[in-house]
Amino acid sequence: MSVLSDRDIIRELGKGIYFHPLKPSPKSKHLKGSIRATDLCFTASENAYSIGLQQPLPIETESNPDQPNEEQKFFYIPPRDTALVWTDESVWLSNQFRGSLYSVVKQASDGLGHIGTRVNPCWAAVLCIPLHNLSDKPLRIDVRNVNKPIVYLAIEKLSSRSSIDQNSDNPGRMDLIDGKPNNQAILEFYNSKNENSWMKDKEKLKAIMEKSEEYEKLKKGFKDKLIAFLGSSEDTRWNRINMIVIALLTALIYYNSLHEDKTPNQTPTNTTVTPSSTK
Repeated sequence: MSVLSDRDIIRELGKGIYFHPLKPSPKSKHLKGSIRATDLCFTASENAYSIGLQQPLPIETESNPDQPNEEQKFFYIPPRDTALVWTDESVWLSNQFRGSLYSVVKQASDGLGHIGTRVNPCWAAVLCIPLHNLSDKPLRIDVRNVNKPIVYLAIEKLSSRSSIDQNSDNPGRMDLIDGKPNNQAILEFYNSKNENSWMKDKEKLKAIMEKSEEYEKLKKGFKDKLIAFLGSSEDTRWNRINMIVIALLTALIYYNSLHEDKTPNQTPTNTTVTPSSTK
């Protein structure tokens, strides 16, 4: 298996990977968007269920210093409690990929427990992330803040396609709160057949992703870089493609020639030595 880089992820978007909403990179060069060097980052949604309190966690708001016209939403995970937090983003992976989920170091250093689980091939839904507050103080989780994600997804390409061709898991893991008190609001939100249905539907997820402005920018930027490398005119592009193909064929022929056995097979000759007389 091999882990996808940011370029690999962008190239696979719309083919083997669907992801929405893609959050743009902030203006600061020190901050990133949804796509990082080797992974996708997932942010918290407003839906978080406390296992200890047996209820959804209340959402609070404050002014956003980065965007004065918008408010930053957040919630607190109580001390020594576990919260089931659903991501704002939904993802689909083809049966050629799987994903490993990793903790955010800053949050782990504040007292959140380590995350170690996976996303199976053909998963198509939001993620449900159990966040364990191991500390003795409430821990704040920002909502939809791409600068403060709750988990990273490293996508790995399988050496062969999985035999699974459709999602065999419960989409969004709504089964984790089935039968629990005060679960109605969360279940109704994700079971909606209209506005939120794309969050658990592969084809609707693809459609809403491809219509998004951020997706179009990413794909256009990737295409522009490729055209800049190959050349602006069609003749120039084809000439450079031909040169690349010829160079690859030449390298392949040279490689094969180095590994060919140039020594002809020789039939070993048996020589009989007759001992000389010592008379």
